[in-house]
Amino acid sequence: MSKILTIDSIRLEGAGKESTVLVSTNPDGGSIDLKGDGVQLRNLKHAYQTTIPRGNGAHDKNNITVRSATNFVIDNVYVSKSSTAGIMMAYGSNNGVVSNNVVENTGADGIHMTTESHHITVENNTVTGVGDDGIAVVSYGTSPTPVNNITVRGNNIGNFSKARGISVVGGVDVLIENNKVADTMMAGIYISVEGSYNTLNVDRVKVVNNTIHHTGIQEPQNHPNVLVYGGKGTIDNVEFIGNTITDGAHRGIGVWGDGTIKKVKFERNTLVNKNGAATTFKNGIITLVDNIGF
Repeated sequence: MSKILTIDSIRLEGAGKESTVLVSTNPDGGSIDLKGDGVQLRNLKHAYQTTIPRGNGAHDKNNITVRSATNFVIDNVYVSKSSTAGIMMAYGSNNGVVSNNVVENTGADGIHMTTESHHITVENNTVTGVGDDGIAVVSYGTSPTPVNNITVRGNNIGNFSKARGISVVGGVDVLIENNKVADTMMAGIYISVEGSYNTLNVDRVKVVNNTIHHTGIQEPQNHPNVLVYGGKGTIDNVEFIGNTITDGAHRGIGVWGDGTIKKVKFERNTLVNKNGAATTFKNGIITLVDNIGF
């Protein structure tokens, strides 16, 4: 393919990730775009022949872009390379499922939800060696409403991805559960409002029964395995429950920043920390219940 392939309100299904392979030859414009209602992409591989620098981050350079679609499905797709994101959901895309995919070697985030997207489940994906965050929920200040009602469940993320494992940078009603995150350059789990990117506030995020191992590798940032960072705005009602947080490259858990951090709860988490401080709580109303290793 030398151009963008648009799928609108239909089902495109291959014979499997090994048997059906679509190759984009234009690194600056080779996305598969999903639009309309009920659109589905299943059982194939989409690869870029070559890539170019991320640059302006244009969606045309994603591997797959969901543009305002409703009731969409992306299942059992092998996402191999992109100049920007692997799977991007934007422009109010909603009521979708992104499941059982392999995403690797992207120029930006592996799986990214932004611009008013809502009611999306991202589950059982493997995201490896990506150029930025593994799975990201990002709400920019230019949006009238935040990304909301997102479930990130049962994913496997890592293999020296270049930024965070799972991030919520502005978002409401997000559940992060039963994921495995390891060997990322920045924090394994990152909950934040960022001033530099002018993101919206965070409210009602639950992080439940995840395993976060040996993240925050990159220096001099020295991120902890888990980081709640208020660069501006407000973070409230964040709960970490039943997670296993082990062997952070530099430290265990951090809550800090100059923004307003309200209620952050840690309950029944197990922290095994060898390097640096176990916990660094500089901001927020922190509640600790029955944790081990804090």
